[in-house]
Amino acid sequence: MATGSALNLRLHSGVPIVDVQGSWEPALTDALSEMIGALANAGHFDIVVNVQRAALEGISALRSLSRSALAIRSHYGHLDVVGTVEQIDALMTEHIESLFRLASSEEGAIGRIKRVPILSTGARITARCSQ
Repeated sequence: MATGSALNLRLHSGVPIVDVQGSWEPALTDALSEMIGALANAGHFDIVVNVQRAALEGISALRSLSRSALAIRSHYGHLDVVGTVEQIDALMTEHIESLFRLASSEEGAIGRIKRVPILSTGARITARCSQ
C-alpha cells in the first residue's frame, strides 16, 4: 500500500471497525477485501467499514466487496459502511446501497447492529494488520 492510504482495524462495543484512510488504490482495495474476509472467517458477521477519511474519488471501489458482502449476508450478518454525506450520496448514485447498509456515524451503525442506541464513541483501541 502506498504511503497516502492506510487501513486500520479496531473494536467498538465488540464490533470490528475497519478504518479506510487516503486514496482508493488497488492495493488498498485488495487489503480491505482480505481483511473483511479474514474477519468473516474468524466468525465476525457484522462489520463496520468507516470510509469518512477516505477520498471521495474512487469510492466506487467498494463495489469490489460485493462477494464479501454477500458471504456475510449468507450468515445473517451485515457489512455497514460509514461515510460522510457526500460519500453516501456517491454510493447511492452507484446503486451500492443494496450491497451494504449505509450510516453517517459509527454509533448509528453499531446501534443498528446491537439494536440499542450507542451514545459514546468510547476509547479507541487500534491494531495494525501485518502482511
